[in-house]
Amino acid sequence: MRKLNAIVMTLAGGLLVVAAILKVHEGFNVYIPSWQEKGVWESWEFFLVQIPVEFALGVWMVSGLFRKAAWVGGVVAYAIFIGVTLYKGFSGAESCGCFGQVQVNPWITLFAIDIPFFVLLAVFYPRHQRLLPPPWPHVGHAIVTAVPVFAALIFISPLLVAFRPEFIKPEDWAVQTPPVRPQVVQPQVEPEQPELTPESIVEPEAVQPEPEQVSVEPVLDTTQARVQEAVKEEPKAQTLWPWLEHIDIAEQMKEGIVITYLYHHDCPTCAESVPKYEAYSKKMGDEEFRIAYVAIPPYGREGEGPVPADTACLHGKLTDKQKWAITSPFVVALIDGAVVKTWPQGTSPQPEAILDEIFGH
Repeated sequence: MRKLNAIVMTLAGGLLVVAAILKVHEGFNVYIPSWQEKGVWESWEFFLVQIPVEFALGVWMVSGLFRKAAWVGGVVAYAIFIGVTLYKGFSGAESCGCFGQVQVNPWITLFAIDIPFFVLLAVFYPRHQRLLPPPWPHVGHAIVTAVPVFAALIFISPLLVAFRPEFIKPEDWAVQTPPVRPQVVQPQVEPEQPELTPESIVEPEAVQPEPEQVSVEPVLDTTQARVQEAVKEEPKAQTLWPWLEHIDIAEQMKEGIVITYLYHHDCPTCAESVPKYEAYSKKMGDEEFRIAYVAIPPYGREGEGPVPADTACLHGKLTDKQKWAITSPFVVALIDGAVVKTWPQGTSPQPEAILDEIFGH
């Protein structure tokens, strides 16, 4: 029983160490929003607490130091993991988020990792062990275990903050005023002219000469003059969306009204809204606007994500040479390549209401 407990504790603790290391890698490559943007449990601040605690608990369980206390911590941790993974599974998340950028389905994690380890820990518990000392461990063993544990608790979070890369945020550019929405004008039918007959022709009366008119200098309408001058002015140049230079289908997005839909491949909100955009696009064609789906790095595997492979809409990628601070979905409306409207990150407008929201109707 003691050997089996040591094996289970080592495997369970080692998995925690690996998960913490993968999360550190994710923190340096993927933008994680603050608690104000996405809530506490998915926030960067919680990330800074979770990683060192997870790493320290994993090292402690592997070391065997104060085995029963470490076992209690491991049982509690895996019970929490079961609850979190269940929530993500029922919410439709494509990944459990346990292993950083390594995408694992929540149901696979639940039934292949969380529940089995919880059961093994509960069955093979450390018998005949005291929760707290005495006996005291060997000094060398305690030092070897304590150094990485306390180093993780003290230094991991400050290092993550200090070496976090610079992420590009949407607030770096301004939104321009859209032009007037074009209206459909119905052609006017001219009234029919009466047919001329000899009887209807009337001889004109002799025109009497008019008295000489006194010439009067015309008074200029300054308002009309200003309007005419404004019309003669050259139109202001539109500033292209700066992010276009980082999108591989930018040339196709520089003409007409283009609704840019930026998404992550594992975004549950995108999985709900993209089918609505697809249905609207098929119904309307290119009569009102075009939709451009743009994948945010890190990209999913080929064919993975909310956008169907046979979509008739534009489909491209945001370059992975930069770090992007985006919570998907993020919808941006362009007219001839200039930004005229954005919607809050993490939300998407109803496609049939987009034009009204752009032009303020």
